[in-house]
Amino acid sequence: MFEHKALDGQWNRVVPATESFVNGEILECRDNVGDEPGKISRRQYAVIGDRLVERCLPPEAIGDFWSHDVAQLSWWGSVMNPPHCGLLADFNTQYGGLHRRDLDVGHNVVGYAAAGEEITLGKASYAVKRASDSADLVAASMLELRKLYYA
Repeated sequence: MFEHKALDGQWNRVVPATESFVNGEILECRDNVGDEPGKISRRQYAVIGDRLVERCLPPEAIGDFWSHDVAQLSWWGSVMNPPHCGLLADFNTQYGGLHRRDLDVGHNVVGYAAAGEEITLGKASYAVKRASDSADLVAASMLELRKLYYA
């Protein structure tokens, strides 16, 4: 279990991972603007393989889904420049995340879909191979890719 002096249970806390492809736990943080953490959007961090990833969720009062989305949990996006010190850096290190990565233009992983499928970016389009039916999906934006994925 991840422990850190900055974890206070409200503004910064650790929650169990719900996806099997996540290494360990999820670090959930809120910007401390205001005095009601339950009304502030949440940023979650996890490590998948050796990559630090993040996603943004609405305030708990609203739920886990954004109203403009297709009513599924947000996908994980790669953190391109992981921090080298502090709470997030310590979390990343504990679960095996790298702090430096070489860009692989031929296989540029920018995130992970609902079942842990790699989302890649190449030649101005996003692509994912959906695990449920092996369909190759390509779109100009992540939002369009999500719509195709859940169609």
